[in-house]
Amino acid sequence: MVTTSYWDKIRRQRISRRRMLAVTGAGAAGLAIAAACGDSGDDGAEPTDDGQVSAGTPVYGGRMQIGTAVNIDTLDPHISIAGGVAYFPRIYNVLVAQSAIKPEFRFDDLAETLEHPDETTWIFGIRPGVKIAPNEMGVPERDMDAIDAFESFERIKNLDQANAAIFVNDWFETHEASADGMTYTVNTPTPYAWFLMRMGFFINNIPPRELLVGDLDALRNAGVGGGPFLVPVGGYTEGESLVLNKNPNYYRTDPNNNDAQLPYMDGFDVKIITDRATLRTAFLDQQTYSYGAENKAEADDLLANNDVYQASSEPVQTFIAVSMNVVRPPFDNPLIRKAIMHSINREQYVELVYGGDAQANGIVHWPQGAFALSPEELDELQPFDPEKSKELIVQAGFEVPLDVTVMFPANSTIEEHSTHLPIFLEQMEAAGFNVTQDAQDFGTWLDNYTEKNYDICLALNQIYETPEIPLDFHHSKGPAGDEIFSSGMQDPEIDAAIDAAKTITDNEELVDAIHDIQRTLYEAGPNFLPIVSPFSRTLYWDFVKNIPTGLGAVGLLINDWWLEL
Repeated sequence: MVTTSYWDKIRRQRISRRRMLAVTGAGAAGLAIAAACGDSGDDGAEPTDDGQVSAGTPVYGGRMQIGTAVNIDTLDPHISIAGGVAYFPRIYNVLVAQSAIKPEFRFDDLAETLEHPDETTWIFGIRPGVKIAPNEMGVPERDMDAIDAFESFERIKNLDQANAAIFVNDWFETHEASADGMTYTVNTPTPYAWFLMRMGFFINNIPPRELLVGDLDALRNAGVGGGPFLVPVGGYTEGESLVLNKNPNYYRTDPNNNDAQLPYMDGFDVKIITDRATLRTAFLDQQTYSYGAENKAEADDLLANNDVYQASSEPVQTFIAVSMNVVRPPFDNPLIRKAIMHSINREQYVELVYGGDAQANGIVHWPQGAFALSPEELDELQPFDPEKSKELIVQAGFEVPLDVTVMFPANSTIEEHSTHLPIFLEQMEAAGFNVTQDAQDFGTWLDNYTEKNYDICLALNQIYETPEIPLDFHHSKGPAGDEIFSSGMQDPEIDAAIDAAKTITDNEELVDAIHDIQRTLYEAGPNFLPIVSPFSRTLYWDFVKNIPTGLGAVGLLINDWWLEL
């Protein structure tokens, strides 16, 4: 999966963490560095029910060596916006997590039961025996309970920079823990289609309540809970490394191996390596055990020249997008927005940027499966037609070429932005636009994108595991819900349709509604145009066994893989 280290420490100081997470959709920077996704290796094994491929008889011991270009800003699980999010599922618990990639898969963690007696009530029955790891942080080795969940969500609700603050404030009408700590109940103001997926994401981790009071420095630099691993005091060095050690109290066992105690591995050693060539060398020298290849060609080359590697791949739930501000001319004119839409030749990006290892996106990106419109329908709704673009410019009352100013982050290689940029500018010129380039340093660009201080922007995006955020870019409140990043369409009927879709809990009805919203947006001239989404190509040494596959971010909760060193 493409790593996306958007946020170094200095640039992050320019806006609140909450706002940054809102535009990234989930705060999932670097999830791929700790989770295997997509297809397994080619050993012919069949996936098990938990989305893994059986790899023989498990063995205990060994430490997973990981190299990542994504920095870890803090280990505070409610406000981290960088690589820490990839490790919180190893340390803390969530109540339950539903896979957005494989919705029929649900991982019941701190909650062992879930009751949904009506469309707005969610009752989580707490699992006994989720015991906190031995630690030097002053937290007793007790069972986690519903009071921990309550205190975590109270903190999120009242902490503006908390990544999930908008989610909790918008969708928790009430919440309470039972007196005995064994039941946690949430009531939403209306039905909410994405409740379980958002509830289980890793910005909603549940640390022990003892860590949420007083001096929080310990929470920022170490971590302990009821998860399979812990970060010992002194185990984190900012910008350099992270150490996770096994929790001997972890509650989970392996039903496929006579209920053997999990986890099998003794821990993780994470090295922060910002240079891709150095990351590759570390993998080849077996200093690290996984490597996110830059593209399919690199992955294929490595596999062809060495039979000790295995590969996994998965559609990447992110993309570069074109964002237009509809409150500024000429993009207040739907004909101009459609002219931009017809200027985009997505196949050129697929071939030139990804060597064919990507697919064209509609308004909802293609990795969203049934929620995305079919390629055949997209060919009709958003065809590449630069002559049509010119006709629309004239029809809107302008002369060709039409002067426009395009804002973008300068010199950014994130998500292959630097290779998208010349293609985009060339296609705009060919479609009748005279482009003034407004290249900005990353921090300035992010400030201006946040405050909607742009006409048109070639924009970075992050991992979106549901259609909610791409559609919310067309909502007047924007993807964060507080009128930042995007002007939306400024159309009350479109806002109402997007809001109504969030309340649909029947999957077939929800798919139909999201299709209809996209068709309406195409008719109105969409203001947010994802370009293409590629595939990830992650390589592992062949002694890494039972890698979680095909679950997306939820795979981070699976801890029955092992090392056969």
